[in-house]
Amino acid sequence: MKSLRLLSLLAFVLAGCGMDYISEPAHSKVRFSAALTGEAGASGSLTAAYSTATHILQYRLSYGGLSGPVTWAFLDGPDRTGAPAEIVPINLADESNAHPGAATLTPQQAEDLLAGRWSVVLKTERYPGGELRGPIVRAAR
Repeated sequence: MKSLRLLSLLAFVLAGCGMDYISEPAHSKVRFSAALTGEAGASGSLTAAYSTATHILQYRLSYGGLSGPVTWAFLDGPDRTGAPAEIVPINLADESNAHPGAATLTPQQAEDLLAGRWSVVLKTERYPGGELRGPIVRAAR
């Protein structure tokens, strides 16, 4: 009887293991890219995938030729009348290139991203208004 209970418990545990690791269908991810251009010959790129199931945007940013270190990098949403711009900071603490990151988006942020109203901005001391920037657009599959 004891071994039957143990076997039942083991079957229950094993049956539930897959529930936490269900992979998300590939069609639920929307892919994006951005070609970054800017001042003084700097360039860069961003590739991203947004999961409509988890609401997480994963991205990878790379760049080069800047006039100096990046002072602030972010994903920039539209500036709506009466509301502040939707800004998602990009952490560049790691000096490697490319910089991976992820952010959970609000429903409004997701709507704006999917509608093509977001961009990437990298600021430097010499160019506080943004040395590199580019719109985030849906990538071809």
